[in-house]
Amino acid sequence: MFGYVRVQADDLRVREYAYYRAVYCGTCRSMEKNISPLLSFSLRYDFVLLALVRMVLSDIRGEIVPRRCMANPLRRRPMMADNPALAFSAECAAMLTHFGVQDNIADERGTKRILYRMLSPVTAAMYQKARRGDDTLSALDETVRASLSALAELEHSGTSSPDAAAQPFGDLLGAMFAHGYNGSARRIAEGIGIHTGRFIYLCDAADDAPADEKSGSYNPFVYAAKEEHLTVTDYLKLYRERIETALNMECTAAYRAFALCDTADTHPASPCIENIFLDGMPAAAKHVLDMPGVPLSKKDPSKQ
Repeated sequence: MFGYVRVQADDLRVREYAYYRAVYCGTCRSMEKNISPLLSFSLRYDFVLLALVRMVLSDIRGEIVPRRCMANPLRRRPMMADNPALAFSAECAAMLTHFGVQDNIADERGTKRILYRMLSPVTAAMYQKARRGDDTLSALDETVRASLSALAELEHSGTSSPDAAAQPFGDLLGAMFAHGYNGSARRIAEGIGIHTGRFIYLCDAADDAPADEKSGSYNPFVYAAKEEHLTVTDYLKLYRERIETALNMECTAAYRAFALCDTADTHPASPCIENIFLDGMPAAAKHVLDMPGVPLSKKDPSKQ
């Protein structure tokens, strides 16, 4: 469910995109430093957004320093120095990566299932290290597990409502974004996370719909199409405008929640976050609905 929360790089100023890249690289380095070098392979744009939002909410401006990394060992590049927002994003990456592997063990069969079983001890060790570094993760763990359980129940019931199916994942990211905050900051973070999570789930479901129809895997759009005696491709074409509008509304709602942050007007991360919600995510939704099942990198040749 990752890859749809991205910047539209061509619409950012040079210094704004440089800041985004520094946070991206800093999040990767935080994963390597605080958890495991292997965790950096799970780095997705979603975790960078989480770090950016929490930097704004906590008014962490960050320090950008030139450093080398595994991807560029011979050349120093601007990188955000580790801070609590980056570290928390790394911890959440460890949690979701481990839970994702467990989910795949339950869902997959044959060789894929064996491979995920072999990977499970590695992701479990990374998640345990994250929990040792942050004893507050226990409460978040319970909330995330409850959301994943609610999602599994909806999928097993075969609901044909994309809106209902998307809510548990929205609740999951809402809890993750809001973890550790109180009062208005918590409500703002939760709103951002809920709408971002719903967008991710719906975008992913639309993107996977043709493949899920062939494999028989659960997908709310496939079930909705069956109720109308349509193929899922025809269903997505018929309701294209309605689905795209719904996805764009989630982006707008997430941005409106973010705009309530006290430092939203002055923080250097704000232009990046605005770009993600108002440009990058709507562009990703458009590409998904234009060509469901085709990787975004092949749909959009522009610089990401």
